[in-house]
Amino acid sequence: MSDSWTAIDFETANQDRGSACAVGLVKVRDGVIVDRHTTLIRPPAGIDFFSRHNIAVHGITPDDVTGAPTWETVHARIVEFADGDALVAHNAPFDMGVIAQACARTGLASPGWDYACTLALSRRTWAELADHRLPTVSAHIGHRVTHHHRADADAEAAARIAIAAMRRHGTTSLADLARAAGSGLRHLAPLTAALPAAAPAPVRESPVEDRFARWQRAAQAELPAPSPDADPSGPLYGKVVCVSGDLESMDKPEVWRRIAEAGGTPAKNVTKKTDVLVIGGHDGAGKTSKHRQAETYAARGQKIAFVTEADLLVRLGMTTGA
Repeated sequence: MSDSWTAIDFETANQDRGSACAVGLVKVRDGVIVDRHTTLIRPPAGIDFFSRHNIAVHGITPDDVTGAPTWETVHARIVEFADGDALVAHNAPFDMGVIAQACARTGLASPGWDYACTLALSRRTWAELADHRLPTVSAHIGHRVTHHHRADADAEAAARIAIAAMRRHGTTSLADLARAAGSGLRHLAPLTAALPAAAPAPVRESPVEDRFARWQRAAQAELPAPSPDADPSGPLYGKVVCVSGDLESMDKPEVWRRIAEAGGTPAKNVTKKTDVLVIGGHDGAGKTSKHRQAETYAARGQKIAFVTEADLLVRLGMTTGA
């Protein structure tokens, strides 16, 4: 019986996970790439605006997707292309979240998916690497990513990483690889058709939005719980993580989701349980009150890691820009 699976990568228009604007698919059968498919996507209505940050990362603009197929059409093509196979992605919780959220925004039913995360597999296979971002691991296995953050290129890179990991572990199937790496295949539960979920009021970027308005939005957002499917070997797994100030790459609710997907516990305030403080930018002079509070706890013997935004992105297996 042959082993087949599909590597997948999404790009999004903004920080809403459902705002898919491109997908890349790579079919692998018995360790060999046998088919590819990629397309731009017109994001679901209500979350179809493009943020400056996302455009800077992947280069896709509203004009590019004007005549692109809708999520409903592309989702059907994904299901057809995968044909019941397991999915593979680098930082898979993000890509599985895109499927779930885009279907929720459009009221689509979706089959359940077994999936593997090459970020988690890479950490367990090549622990000696300084980080396990897609370009780093790709370079290590001898694969050059020529267009990072282009969906087709990133899907192929994820496929190449999984194939290389199979060779490293001496396995011949994705399921065996996941077991050998100690993670096992994860599962995205099937979704039933329903009325489209209401999209949140668009948080469109404004150059005049003040810090207080951003703080209000973050203060009202709910904190997500750590993902039960997170990689226990990840650097944020089991850690309480607080963000001080603003990050350039994403807003607070998005970074909280990323931390939770990595198995960390996001926190709005510094406490005696804080393990990691992420130091972002802010409008005032000197250090923020969270930063000062964390230093006070650290001076009393509490172990707190003080990290920059760049450090956090590495720990999350992310990059910004090409």
